[in-house]
Amino acid sequence: MDEHFNVIGKLQGTGNTGCSVLLEGHLDTVFSFGDVKGIETDAEGRIHCPGICDDTRAIAANLAVLRAFKAANLRPVHDIYFCGTVCEEGLGGMKGMAWTLDQLKDKTNLLATISIDGATAEIFYANATGMIDLEVTIEGPGGHAWTACERVSAIHTAGLAIAEIAKIVPPKDPKTTLTVSLIEGGQAIHAIAQKAVFKINARSNSQAALNEIEEQIYHAIRRGVEIEQKKEGGEGELSLSIEKTLDVPAGSQPDDAAIIQLAKLATQAVGRNYKFLPGGCTNTNMSIERGIPAVTLGRGGEEYGTHTLKEWFNPKGVYACEQKSILMLSVLAGLDGVIAPLDKA
Repeated sequence: MDEHFNVIGKLQGTGNTGCSVLLEGHLDTVFSFGDVKGIETDAEGRIHCPGICDDTRAIAANLAVLRAFKAANLRPVHDIYFCGTVCEEGLGGMKGMAWTLDQLKDKTNLLATISIDGATAEIFYANATGMIDLEVTIEGPGGHAWTACERVSAIHTAGLAIAEIAKIVPPKDPKTTLTVSLIEGGQAIHAIAQKAVFKINARSNSQAALNEIEEQIYHAIRRGVEIEQKKEGGEGELSLSIEKTLDVPAGSQPDDAAIIQLAKLATQAVGRNYKFLPGGCTNTNMSIERGIPAVTLGRGGEEYGTHTLKEWFNPKGVYACEQKSILMLSVLAGLDGVIAPLDKA
C-alpha cells in the first residue's frame, strides 16, 4: 500500500524482461460512510448494495484473475501488476491511477494497462473523454436593496456570466459538452448580493476542443463581469476568481491499435459480441495521456442503479470478465513455454 492508499502487487514474470502489464480497478465508490447499511441477495441472485458494481465488482474480478493464474500455475514472461487504485470517482479525477503510473515508470517498462470498470461483458472503452470542473467566485460590496440600489450585484454578475456561457455552442464532433451545474449566493432577501459562486462542467473527446471550450468559458465569464461593472450607475468594484477543481485529459488511440484489436478478439473468444464505445472517462485516460496502450473492460454480469442507493449486481455469467482479462494478460505478458510475450501493445 502506498502513501495514497493505492494497493499494488506484482506477479513476477519468468523472463526478467523489465517489462510489465497492469490490471487494475478502483477502490473508491461515490458513497459516504454510513450509506451502506448491509448486503442483501434476492431470490433472483441479485446482490443489493450501494457500490457493489462500481467498482467493488472490479476488485473481486481482478483478485479472481490473480488466484486463477496461481491455481493453474500460469507463469507470465513479463511481470503483471495487480492494483486497486484510489480517487477515481468525482473530484478524485483519476489521481489514484496517475499516482500509480508515476510510481511504476521508474520501476518497469509498462507495455499496457487494463482497467475494469463499466457495465456488461461486452462493453469496452479505449479512448478518453477529457473533463474539467471550474468554480467561479464573484464578490462585490453588497448593500441594502433599497438604499444602496446603485451598487453592483454579485448574483446579477453571475447571471450575466451564465447567460454568456449559454451562448457557447460546443462542437458535436468531436462530442463536447458544457453545463453550469451548481449556483449559490447572496446573504438576505432584502440585500444586494455580496457573493455568488457557480460551478461548470465541460467534457470533450478531444483535448484541443476541450481547451478551446475552456477559453470560451473564461471569455464569457469576464464578459458578464464587464457588463455588470459598466452598467449605468454601477457603484463598487467586483472581484472574480476562477479555480479549476478538476482536470482530466482527453486522448485517443487508433482503431487498429493492437490493444483495441485484442480487446475485440478476447470478447469474441468468450462468446460475446463486443461493443467498442466512443470516449469514456475512466482510469484509461491517465494511461493514454502518458502514451501507454490501454483499455477499460466492463465488469461482466448484469447491473442496475450504479451511483444510487438502489444499486444491485447480478453475477450470472460474470466469469466472462475474468476470462477476457486472463486472455489479454496472457497475450500481452506471454506465458512461459506457451505464448511469446509482446514487445509492445
